Amino acid sequence: MEKKHGRKVMKIIGMVFAGIVFAVLFAFVFGLAVQYLWNYFMSDIFGLKTITYWQAFALVILAKILFGSFGAHRGRHGHNGRGRWNNWTHPGCSEGREWDFPGENSRHYRDFWKDEGKKAFEEYVKKIKTAETNLED
Repeated sequence: MEKKHGRKVMKIIGMVFAGIVFAVLFAFVFGLAVQYLWNYFMSDIFGLKTITYWQAFALVILAKILFGSFGAHRGRHGHNGRGRWNNWTHPGCSEGREWDFPGENSRHYRDFWKDEGKKAFEEYVKKIKTAETNLED
């Protein structure tokens, strides 16, 4: 029993160590990529100075601080990192756009759309088509 437990612990330690090594390697390669791209493009296009690896790495950290996460994480409003626009389920309809209704009413918008939105939309389209038909006559 102790052998299985020991192997399990060693496997976990190995995975943690491998994860740390991978993260460091990824950060190193990413820093080099930023340094190369900056020195290749920015110095030629804008006449800026070339930068060192550590300056490139600092730029990545600064971009992370200023612009937020590079990955797909759930934000404070429950979005999956791809932005608000992916909540749209029908072309031209804004299901899930609670930010259009600030305050107390925002929490009821999604329920309204589920309960009454489709029906209201179909009635609106019918009204528009009727008006278009009347204009043609």
